[in-house]
Amino acid sequence: MKIDSSIPSSLSLPKTQPKKAAGSPAGVPANAANVGDTSGVRSAEPATAPFDSKRVAEIRQAIADGRLQIDADKIAGRLLDGVQELLAKNRPAA
Repeated sequence: MKIDSSIPSSLSLPKTQPKKAAGSPAGVPANAANVGDTSGVRSAEPATAPFDSKRVAEIRQAIADGRLQIDADKIAGRLLDGVQELLAKNRPAA
C-alpha cells in the first residue's frame, strides 16, 4: 500500500500547551482545576523491586527471537491478586 504524503494533515494535534488555571499549581491545565475532591485518591506507590538490566536484555532478546511465551492465566491471576489486595487495604475497619 502506497501512502500519499501530498494530502495536507488536518488531523495533526495542536502544538500549543493547555493554559494554566488561575490559582492552580504549575503544570496543571485549566480544565483540570475543577475535577472535584481527590482527598480519598491514593497515588500509585513506587515499585520496590530492583531494576535488573540483565533480565530486561534477556526478555528483549527472547521477544526478538520469538521465544517469549506469555501465560495469560498467570498474568490475570496476579492482576486479580493485586486488585484484591488494594480493595482489602481500602476497606474501612468494621
